[in-house]
Amino acid sequence: MASTTESSNSPSPADSVLLEPNLGEELVKIFVGAKRKKFVVHKKLLCESADYFKGAFTRDFEEARKGEMYMPEDSPGAFSLYIDWLYRGSVPTSNTEAHVKHLYELYFLANKLCLIELEDKTMDTIQDMAKKYDLKDELIRPSLVVAVIQNTPKKTEGLRRFCIYQMAWHEYENSNSNGDNNDEDQHPYLMRKDAKAVFRICNQTNDCRFLKSFLNRLIWLVADDIDSDNLERLDPRIRDEEEDAVDRCYFHCHENFVNCRPSKDQADDVFIPDEENRITPTSQESE
Repeated sequence: MASTTESSNSPSPADSVLLEPNLGEELVKIFVGAKRKKFVVHKKLLCESADYFKGAFTRDFEEARKGEMYMPEDSPGAFSLYIDWLYRGSVPTSNTEAHVKHLYELYFLANKLCLIELEDKTMDTIQDMAKKYDLKDELIRPSLVVAVIQNTPKKTEGLRRFCIYQMAWHEYENSNSNGDNNDEDQHPYLMRKDAKAVFRICNQTNDCRFLKSFLNRLIWLVADDIDSDNLERLDPRIRDEEEDAVDRCYFHCHENFVNCRPSKDQADDVFIPDEENRITPTSQESE
């Protein structure tokens, strides 16, 4: 099946006449990955997006003198999505497993650049794509989980927490569906092959905290003996306002007091006239 990416048919924002005055004319080149894939980006936009780039291109460094930067340890696929976010303000979804990997890598890049907003937007896209295509194993491939452990802070939040919850939920769901299986190699709640995979991941990353968090979450599901209806409501891929569902912001990294979702009562489609044409009580009285 051919791959598709939302907004892929849209014209490049960099070519938009409307954006040119705000972007400036100066361009820089970013070479990403071991094969040095080249990206050409407006310098002003890039520098305003993160201090990482601002420091490199506005001080007396080689990057500023040459107008070039090399990022050999980063993913070209992730940086391409980063460019999408810079120009369009959104993180696109697709229908390929490769895109899932690139989203995870974009999350790592956002973490590296200290861009919490981008981390949260990427997390939303991962959840939405996962739910739309009913992704399960694709979200917790051992290589992906290892990468998450190695590229995110050890505090359990964001994508790291999502992987923990997805692994535990998926394992519990599988154990319920295999409840009538008398295979001696299967534990009632944690199949031996999956247990080996989890321990292998933790041994490879030397992160006992991740293992502990996974087991705690799985034990919580087992102890509560969640029925099938409630289990679906605890699906980590779901983001909604229902009381028993995983909250929209549960896998975000922003501060608790930050409202990243406008209220349903908030009218964001209200037309705002130019200041000089706006009618005020004072102007009405003067007439």
